Amino acid sequence: MLEIIGDEQMNTIGELQRTADSADGIRTRLCPRCYLCQTQGEPLYENLADCLFGVPGTWNLMRCPNSKCGMAWLNPVPLEEDIGKAYAKYYTHGDTPMPRTWFAEVMRRRGLILRSLANPVQAERESLYLMHLDNVKPGKLLDVGCGDGARLARLRALGWDVCGQDVDPVAVAYARETLGLEANLGQLKDLPYPENSFDCVTLNHVIEHTHDPVGLLEESRRFLKTGGLLVVITPNVSSFAHKHFGRFWRGLEPPRHIHLFSPKTLATTAAKAGFTGIRVRTTVGNAQIFAHGSLAVRNGGTLRFTPLSIFLREIYSLGCLYRSVFEHFRDTDSGEECVLQATH
Repeated sequence: MLEIIGDEQMNTIGELQRTADSADGIRTRLCPRCYLCQTQGEPLYENLADCLFGVPGTWNLMRCPNSKCGMAWLNPVPLEEDIGKAYAKYYTHGDTPMPRTWFAEVMRRRGLILRSLANPVQAERESLYLMHLDNVKPGKLLDVGCGDGARLARLRALGWDVCGQDVDPVAVAYARETLGLEANLGQLKDLPYPENSFDCVTLNHVIEHTHDPVGLLEESRRFLKTGGLLVVITPNVSSFAHKHFGRFWRGLEPPRHIHLFSPKTLATTAAKAGFTGIRVRTTVGNAQIFAHGSLAVRNGGTLRFTPLSIFLREIYSLGCLYRSVFEHFRDTDSGEECVLQATH
């Protein structure tokens, strides 16, 4: 984990302890300088709350003022040994969905159909879900942070020889027992595979969760064959959606998102990890999903499921989608997510 702590922040142990206590159970360290270029950061947002999964405390984000960088990050940052506490109620832990009336559920399903018909980027969204590997010759693939394995199962159906890794025992158990996948529980560095054994390594919404993004990509590169393909997808801190929703943008997700990338900083991270043939673009494929999530954050993490509220949210999110598409035509770096492709 790369953290630069200035002398002025280390004057007393008591000051650091107050920082640690502020997150109510998750110990933290001050991290005032940019991970990539060591520039002193500037405040981006203060006192952000985790509206989605209820982690206690408030969190601050910094942004690098260096015009050649622009990385954003948490400050203070949770200690690596404590970050697991931020995932106690995360996606894969079987939380019961909000109850809906049968009529609201029917309206929701109709909304999904409407969304599919009205979505001008439906094909892009489908390809994005498959890590843009639907038209790539299948080989042996490792998915870092595979979650419950749903995506891996789809890639397996396309002919890929798939393996997965995750640190969530609930997710790994589902991938193994329900989907019959080769899913490994534990850290990436501990996987039982030799070096140069995979044609492709994928990371979908993983790199933003790590304390050491360069180290993560270096470890991923170790498993790739020469000429092998790396694919990374992560929220784009320079997106139109972030500019539109501000501190309520779904991509912030404190305290689980430790580093937030732009196309520029993601390319820099890959280069520092030793990759070549680096290509980064942004996509609006999931713009509507980001809009829905941002609305939930803006509403404190709860949404009403009456027929009218579902309909109005659908219309609003479709408007955000079309606006995102329009902005993406004007600025190709404004998409909601960055997509990195690079070779060993």
